[in-house]
Parts: sequence; structure tokens; C-alpha cells
Amino acid sequence: MAHRINLNMVENGLDFISKSLQTIERPDEDLKYSLINLHAGIQLLLKEILFQEHWSLIFQSIESADKDKLKSGDFISVNYDTLIKRLQKISGIKFDENLLDMMDWLRKERNKTEHYHFVVTADVLKSNIVKLFAYLIPFIKSEMIETELIDSDDERFSEIQEYLNEFDEYVKERLQLIQKKLKNVDVILQCPICNQETVEFTDETDAFCYFCDGNIKNFTEQYIDSFVDRYSHVMDGGEDPLLECPECDLETFLCLDGYQYVCLTCGVKPTQDNLTTCNGPRCNEKLIYRRYSDDGGYEADFCNICMDYFKHA
Repeated sequence: MAHRINLNMVENGLDFISKSLQTIERPDEDLKYSLINLHAGIQLLLKEILFQEHWSLIFQSIESADKDKLKSGDFISVNYDTLIKRLQKISGIKFDENLLDMMDWLRKERNKTEHYHFVVTADVLKSNIVKLFAYLIPFIKSEMIETELIDSDDERFSEIQEYLNEFDEYVKERLQLIQKKLKNVDVILQCPICNQETVEFTDETDAFCYFCDGNIKNFTEQYIDSFVDRYSHVMDGGEDPLLECPECDLETFLCLDGYQYVCLTCGVKPTQDNLTTCNGPRCNEKLIYRRYSDDGGYEADFCNICMDYFKHA
């Protein structure tokens, strides 16, 4: 049985990236470690993608590729330019040009920091690192998490995202990047993970957060737990904020702002103009869709419960 080579490049790469964030808020003399660690971490993750294509590709000279040297670490690994070219031409990776530009900036600044002296100002450094992360996180998700090179529940990657979500500069940069996409969303919901109003909700199995750049598992349950305070409403003598949906009849129908409604199960998004209450004797004023008469007015309407009552009365 062939022994699988495990270089732990993903684990080490995420560790370096995490360490780069630990020093970004420290005094200026420590900022160089953010550059050095972030560069090292990204290189390792990119090499892992190439390694999955074939182990020999992470040698700078493929002709010198040798498994014994690979295991011992006694070899010259692929340099940055060759790494990017092989990922594009052999692995078929399509990089965002903005990500390539920011990684090239990182490479140059890291080289200056290691070989010359640290000259970049703190504000410029933080600003550019934030821009890099704004493109890097979606890349990792699409090229490493979706391909299962990184587990979707990886603790270190989750910690990196949680830290960034508390970093105002990162939040601002991500929101600017997704602004055009959000303009095409008719009803936007708040995300229970990043807390940004950036979720396009279709139904309970399909809720996409543009800030997190991914589908949110168990969105309905998480949204209710995070943002719907049923207990306080009831204790204060008010009505339950979750109503019965006029479409699917489940109690996951929510008024967002006094006018716009959404069902957190079936995904219907009517406005107040589309709704009325049943005036029948059996349902306690259930919300129903308005019916329009031929002359454009409203017709009296009843819910199914009251209609059955009338039929059998």
C-alpha cells in the first residue's frame, strides 16, 4: 500500500495567517511580522492546491523532483512567479486580478522588510492587508473549502473570519466590494454569522450571504435565535412576532419593518399592500393575501379555516 505524503501545508498556512492578524494591531516595529507571516501562510495554501494536482509541481525544477527529498524537505520549492503560473495553466485556477495585485504588493513589501528595512507606514500596511483579505477569504472558500482541502468547520479558519468581522476596515472594504451585488437583491436580511445586512434569502435551504460569500446552513433557525425575540414580546403582553404564513401555513412569517414581510420557510416576500386579515369567525384574524375585484377594488376574503366553516355551517 502506497504511503500518502502529508506535508501539513494547510495547517501551517492557516497558522501563519492567524499569526499575521495577531500582530496587526501592535506597535509599528511588530507590523513586519504581519507581512512575513501572511506571505508565508498564503504561499503554503497555494502550494497545497498545486500539490493536489501532483506532488512534483511544488519543486521549482520538476526534473529534480524526488519523493525522498520531498519527505525530508531537502529541495528548492516553487517560487512565487512559477507557483502562480502553474496554478493558472495546470490547475486551471482563475485568480481575481485584484487578489493577484495585492499578493504581488505583499510579496514586494515582505522582500523589502526581510532584506532591507521596514519603511511602510502602519496605516498603509493595515489598509492593504485588509484589501488583500477582502479578496483572499472568498478565494479560500471557493478553491479550498468547496474542494474540501479545508474543512468547512475548520476552527482556525473560523477564528480568522471572526477576527476580520470585528475589524472595521475589513468590514468597510468587503461592503464596498459587494455593494453592486446587493443592489440586485429585492429583500435583504441580516446574517446571523457576520451580523451584516447582506443575506439574499430564497427559502430555508437557500440563504446566501454576500459578506460571508457563502450559503448559511440552518439559516432560519439561526436567524430566529439571533434576531427574533419571541420571549420578550410575549412577556410584555405583545403578539408573537412570528406569524402564520399565508402561503405555507407555518409560523415563520415575519414583518421586517412594518411594511415588508418574509417567510423564513418558503421564502415569500409580500408587502403590507398584498396582505389583509381574515374577518371570518374561526381563525382569529389570520393574515391572508388580498383579492382584487375586476374593477380594481378589494374583495372580502376569508382563510381556508373560515371557508370550511361556512361550507359546513
